[in-house]
Amino acid sequence: MEEKATRFEDLKPMLRPTGIVPGIIKVDPEKCTGCGMCVLNCPFKSMEMDEHKHPKMKDQHLCSSCFNCIAACPEDALSIVRTYDVKEGFFDTDTPPSKMPLAPKDADGEPTEWNTLERIVLERRSTRHYKKDPVPESLLLRVLEAGRFAPSGGNHQPWKFTVVTDPEFIAELEETMHGFWAQTYPLFNNDDTVMNMVETVETGVFDPRTQRGIQCIAKKILPVYFGGPAVIFMGAHPKLNNPALTIGICGQNMNLVANSLGLGVCWTNFGAVPINTMPELKSKLGFDEPWTVITALVTGYPKFKQSKMVPRHYRPVTWFGPRSKEPEIKT
Repeated sequence: MEEKATRFEDLKPMLRPTGIVPGIIKVDPEKCTGCGMCVLNCPFKSMEMDEHKHPKMKDQHLCSSCFNCIAACPEDALSIVRTYDVKEGFFDTDTPPSKMPLAPKDADGEPTEWNTLERIVLERRSTRHYKKDPVPESLLLRVLEAGRFAPSGGNHQPWKFTVVTDPEFIAELEETMHGFWAQTYPLFNNDDTVMNMVETVETGVFDPRTQRGIQCIAKKILPVYFGGPAVIFMGAHPKLNNPALTIGICGQNMNLVANSLGLGVCWTNFGAVPINTMPELKSKLGFDEPWTVITALVTGYPKFKQSKMVPRHYRPVTWFGPRSKEPEIKT
């Protein structure tokens, strides 16, 4: 028992991180119409409406600076006061400032316009609110084909897809995943049981933002599949080359094509990874051993506008130009 306590103390900086500085969003009351879209579109539910029917940050919140609230605001009534940061401790990774996309220039360095693909990439935001309208099978097939034709190391193509569009089955999966996370989340909060998690999950799971996501799902504050009419599960074969990376490339192909077709998409590892602990469900979804469920994409028609260019981290780029002996740091 004594040895375990010592181990917890050694890992405490990772398991109970400090120095977290949540983001803060400011609301312009002159522009705000009180529509509440920003509150609705916040994944971590960090905002609420005040007595004047204007949104405000909750006293206890963990804003991760995803800017989904800003993307959803139809009146541009929100501004950034402070972005999420970590000032000390295990998860202090020198968070860089966030910047809007650099202005586009052509091959001659002259100002130009974003092309269609660039706009899809830069304006794409994760969609967590969908209309009930089903997605036509013809469009889902186009999304799947975008994944099937993704690049892969050695042309291994380690992916496998399962599509679920049956609302009843999606609802069953939702309850199953909520149950899993409701049982799992308390394990992270107990100093003894959390030690059993260290060897089985990636370090990033202990990041406060990931923990907040697990908490929101465990308490049913956040849906797993967001009411989307279609869920695409993506599996990989472990004998094939670098499946996790390749599935990410494959999935982003699908994500961008879905957006180009007027659909919204959201990744949900929370609704995919637990399936690997449930042999019967895993088999039912078509992922018999040794196949592993890596992630899932929820897709459907967005309930409201959730796309917009927003700031993202900008880390300096180390650049070696022609005949350069020393790198140039582009900031």
